[in-house]
Amino acid sequence: MTQIRNLFDSTRALSRTIEKVITYQKRNEAQVRAEISEYVVTEHIEECFSDLLKKMQFALRGGGGYEIGVWVSGFYGSGKSSFTKYLGFALDRGMKVGEDTFLHLLQNQLKTAPVRALFNQVSTTYDAAVIFLDLASEMLAGASMEDISTVLYLKVLQWAGYSEDLKVAELERMLEMDGRLDSFLARAKEELEGIEWTEARNQPLVANQIAARLAAEFYPRLFSKAEDFQNLNLLVKKTELKRA
Repeated sequence: MTQIRNLFDSTRALSRTIEKVITYQKRNEAQVRAEISEYVVTEHIEECFSDLLKKMQFALRGGGGYEIGVWVSGFYGSGKSSFTKYLGFALDRGMKVGEDTFLHLLQNQLKTAPVRALFNQVSTTYDAAVIFLDLASEMLAGASMEDISTVLYLKVLQWAGYSEDLKVAELERMLEMDGRLDSFLARAKEELEGIEWTEARNQPLVANQIAARLAAEFYPRLFSKAEDFQNLNLLVKKTELKRA
């Protein structure tokens, strides 16, 4: 009698933990390599990759425009998360799994040469900035009705290396635009007694205090004393065009 195990690929460890859903947060090398090596690219999925890449290529070649959104829809379990996750990873030049680029690993799963070539053309011609946002898990605490654009804006700030505190992040951006960020980082390190600002910028009780003192030092006309920064209630309202 044939055992059930013999019906499966002998290279697959059937006793391993199998994730119920594909999530953007799962990024360790072993997990990502396992995911992509088992990714079954159906004819329809490959057609969708081709269609989307061609439209991206057309839009980018023409300088873009206002029609920039793509809606990926499907039933639960139809592969939406894996499709968008692997597309993003493939277009991110810095995404590697060991010595392999993720793009190469995805191309190994594709069945047609034209789609593999299309991935090469788009990824090498346009250096994409890939930012994953899972609203189900990353919506602001205590602000479940926050605008998606606001949550995305904060995500972009974090991706760019700014503080998770919007007020502190805006101070960092202003310092950078004024060419004073390096001086601020040096002073912050002094205030933190040798600890780098990058290690403290996301600690609310620390970052806000340091930022307040240095805001008064770097911008005395705006903040005559540290309390002026601490008491500031920042409500940023920007159009989508100004959030770049």
